[in-house]
Amino acid sequence: MFIMQRARIITSLKNTMLPLMQRTLQTHGILSTARLLPASTILNSKSIHMTFARYDNSSPSTVPISSNLQMGLGKRLLKKIGFMDLQKYRYMVLACYAYEHILRQVDYSFFYKHFNMPDTLFSWFLVTELHVWMLMVRYMAEGKDGQFIRNEIVTAMWDDTKARTEKLGVISTNIKGKEIILLSHQFNAAIIGYDEGILSDDKVLAGALWRRFFCFECNDPEHVELLINYVRIQISILDNIPTVEILKKADFKLVDIKSLCKH
Repeated sequence: MFIMQRARIITSLKNTMLPLMQRTLQTHGILSTARLLPASTILNSKSIHMTFARYDNSSPSTVPISSNLQMGLGKRLLKKIGFMDLQKYRYMVLACYAYEHILRQVDYSFFYKHFNMPDTLFSWFLVTELHVWMLMVRYMAEGKDGQFIRNEIVTAMWDDTKARTEKLGVISTNIKGKEIILLSHQFNAAIIGYDEGILSDDKVLAGALWRRFFCFECNDPEHVELLINYVRIQISILDNIPTVEILKKADFKLVDIKSLCKH
């Protein structure tokens, strides 16, 4: 009876995921470069806004060996009966929803107009990349579960990017592939720069944004200042979402960047 119920639950979850991923996964497949991530995003003690304080930092030696054995056996049993797979599917759904939910709130037309960006696929990617990175920062504070969700969010971004390249017209598949690979390398470098900026002062963050988002071409310091404030405020808002909520649902809201403009 339990096995049949579990099978029905997993089937139901898979059916729930299909509408979210159908547009990219079924039509365009999975991009091989989807999980190219920099080493600097691996979880360490230097978390944003003291997020590491949510965890118990007790020495492993204070935990009885028998408890460790029981925990290990428990995890193996849960994996055996498929509970761990069930949680995996839930997090996959959460990651897809988080990606789509945050992008629906991004005012791309404002970014293009205010920051003098051409309405191109590359401009779309720069704006999307920045918001995906902010999600990555938040989920990296949630241990292995957060890392899994982070990876799935990045996968969703690459699937979306590949789907959009298919709409560019008659372009060689080989050329499209090379452009995606180039974007993936740039993405890795951007994440390293953004990570360094958010862990440092505004000068470092401004440099990262000027090099990547503005492509070395911004001559208006107010534009850089606006984006710095936007990133700092949004990171703080995401960081204040409790663990139990961020791992359960992705109903967070973006700050209205227009409200931060001086004029």
